[in-house]
Amino acid sequence: MDNTTSGLGRAWYAVALGDSVGEQPVRVLVLGRPWVVFRMGGRLVAFADQCPHRMAPLSIGTNRGSVLQCRYHGWEFDDGGQCVRIPALGGEATIPPRACLTPAAGVREQYGLVWLAPEDPVCDLPDFHEWDDPTFDTAWNQPRRTTAGAGQLCDNFLDAAHLPTVHIGTFGVEDDAYIPPQEVERDGWVASTTYRVMYKNFDDPLVESGEHPLVQPQDLYKECRPATTAFIRLDFPLTGKRLAILFSCLPETAESTVVFKMMARNDYGGDEARMAESLAFEDRVLDEDLVVLESYARMDLPLDLRFEVHTRVDRLSATYRRILGELIASDPVVSDPVASDPVASDPDTRGVGPWTSASQQRTGGLGPLGHDLIE
Repeated sequence: MDNTTSGLGRAWYAVALGDSVGEQPVRVLVLGRPWVVFRMGGRLVAFADQCPHRMAPLSIGTNRGSVLQCRYHGWEFDDGGQCVRIPALGGEATIPPRACLTPAAGVREQYGLVWLAPEDPVCDLPDFHEWDDPTFDTAWNQPRRTTAGAGQLCDNFLDAAHLPTVHIGTFGVEDDAYIPPQEVERDGWVASTTYRVMYKNFDDPLVESGEHPLVQPQDLYKECRPATTAFIRLDFPLTGKRLAILFSCLPETAESTVVFKMMARNDYGGDEARMAESLAFEDRVLDEDLVVLESYARMDLPLDLRFEVHTRVDRLSATYRRILGELIASDPVVSDPVASDPVASDPDTRGVGPWTSASQQRTGGLGPLGHDLIE
């Protein structure tokens, strides 16, 4: 799977911060395809970014209150995407039935983000109820563009084994790499797990006084949903507090991904300075991840479990790959991936290496999960 793999359209993607989308059209890229999002009459709308007349980008057009006007020939469209006026034809002209825009299957604003689903999504967004809880402080990191793949980033967010090595400069504990066994629960398209870990808790005020240790037990819940959205809920038993983070990656193009990270926590009591420090801390955490992920030669995420060596601590990551493989394989458009893949169908190149056959990644004959992991 990469940022433009066919079959990933049936999912929600965060495309912009909510306050960055106003009445004038904004262009966004999802899976390599351009869309335009804006507000008309207080309603959030999204369409494929092309006028049906001469395919001019609607994102350079103008919202005139009740219509979106194409900049090229002035065609006007209502909030449902129907053309209501073609200036060159005059006021009495009959509008061609095909003179309409292509709407996104879904567009909504939630958790401070604008979300777009190119096709009917297979599941809803995570339950991030802390975002709307008045006892929690909420904030977001500025969106970051990177050359790492959206699938790679989401998989990395779900992974716990890299924390003592990659994040030793922030919260990782170098001499506590052991991760206890945990079960992965799957409910349809959603997979999750919960386990206890040992992290540095710099936010506990009792650490400075010596009443609490810096390295503390923490109960970590992790969840993934198609295609590139993950959620964690971190509970601190010693303080009774909670940190929740929504992490969503927008697969823009074959070369770029945008990372959105929204945070809610109830241990700062409205202290804006501490929240700003926490956001800066999360930026450093992402910097540490990107040192590794941006060093990859490619941004593919292998979906066939045989291409990598997995252990029991990789169960959530393996299940995430399985879900992606099922999402892609179940898409009616991807009916015959081998026939449509010139690399996979070429007998001279098939099976050469892990990333040679894109169709193997898309369909991923994954077998029983327990047979694919080294215990």
